[in-house]
Amino acid sequence: MLQTHSIVIPRGETFKLILCDGTEVWLNANSKLVYPTAFIEKERTVFLEGEAYFKVTKDAKPFIVKTDYLQTKVLGTEFNVKSYTAEDSHVTLISGKVQVRSHENARFVDLEPGKDAMLLSDGLFEVKEVNSEAYTYWKDGYFYFDELPLADIMKSIGRWYNVNVTFRNKEAMAYRIHFMSNRQSGIEETIRLMNRLKKVTLTLCENTVYVD
Repeated sequence: MLQTHSIVIPRGETFKLILCDGTEVWLNANSKLVYPTAFIEKERTVFLEGEAYFKVTKDAKPFIVKTDYLQTKVLGTEFNVKSYTAEDSHVTLISGKVQVRSHENARFVDLEPGKDAMLLSDGLFEVKEVNSEAYTYWKDGYFYFDELPLADIMKSIGRWYNVNVTFRNKEAMAYRIHFMSNRQSGIEETIRLMNRLKKVTLTLCENTVYVD
């Protein structure tokens, strides 16, 4: 019987592990990875909830990352999978080649380096060219957001610091912002830097960040 392990990373932490085939995996905050003790099947399959960066060891056996919403198949490459929710499921290719398939309708796309596949509500993918570094800064300890909606930015900040976020200014949710900071500097410093942009005002009260 195939034995599996599971590792759960809480909010505010990241973790790196090496699988039995030498594949390196960086797990982001609030993520879970289920993986076998040994890859004895025809495919090397792991299950992800959340976000992880994979540096896959080349092997004749395909490496497959499954989430609740999509599946990514590779032989050996580097890529980032973000799949916290169905509305925010991405696969971003750094190097090599991957095939991404939707659970919804079994449609698949082949990605080239520097391309991101975002899962749409109909099970299809929107593929676009991106700055791939923007999707990997997190594993080096940084927030990096390149003209993303503030609602998405605050989800990431709230997840990392384990705080709630309340938008008292609803229009601000759609503001697109370029922002970078060291996640280890603490929430107070992140709020200070965000407020310096003078687009919104963030206020921390107990365990909630209010956006005005």
